[in-house]
Amino acid sequence: MSMKGGQAKTTLATNLAARIAKARRDVLLIDADVQANVTTIFQRDHVCNLASVLSGQVQHLDFLKLDQHFYMLPSGGPLLVETTTQLSQSRYSDTLLRQLLTPVKHGIVIIDTAPSWNNLSRNVLMYVDYIIIPAVSDYLGFSGCDQVLSYIEKFRNQAMGQCNAEVLGIALTRYNPRTNLSQTIRKGLTGRWPMLLFENAIEESVSIQEAPAFQQTIFDYRNGRTRGAQMYDTLCKEIMRRIAKRQKEKRNGASA
Repeated sequence: MSMKGGQAKTTLATNLAARIAKARRDVLLIDADVQANVTTIFQRDHVCNLASVLSGQVQHLDFLKLDQHFYMLPSGGPLLVETTTQLSQSRYSDTLLRQLLTPVKHGIVIIDTAPSWNNLSRNVLMYVDYIIIPAVSDYLGFSGCDQVLSYIEKFRNQAMGQCNAEVLGIALTRYNPRTNLSQTIRKGLTGRWPMLLFENAIEESVSIQEAPAFQQTIFDYRNGRTRGAQMYDTLCKEIMRRIAKRQKEKRNGASA
């Protein structure tokens, strides 16, 4: 989740979902951005998309199958704008998404959100367990972390215990270790949020930029034999380890 565009949010969500699917775990990737970037990458649309689900136009969830364990729910594009606006008029304005996705049987659901704060953003927070904040290694990326963390904290307080979403971490993207700016931003993120910043950063990479043009994830592009695939593989493993650690801490806390 990010309040700013250009933070490699879609790239992170898509490649994280792809890596989990490669590990033979069922994963559903939901495009919750009106820009429909995930939908554009795979050049796939469907009558069952997020807009039609939220508006009640479809009664049965029918996801696109991208690979053996990889499924997708497209955005709906422009229709999602109208649907998002109508959410405020719903009786369950902040929990409609959670109710509609209750039948989902996929073990892991990843949602690519819009770079803004709206009714759909609140619905996403009410549905998910964890939030990952991508940040490009520049000043706007740094300030964007502050902004989104503030929005999340404020919403959780307003939800009065009904929102269980917690920030899993901050993923540094488009990092250039050869520039002083990138190094300074990384040090700043480490100093400000030492427990949130993931150790493994995603550096600038031609392959990461090229893969979407071929409607592929970084793990399919050039058969995954790129530096970009290696970086995302390492980061995804770190993310999954942190999730496992958080879940273990919750279980231990519940049994204490």
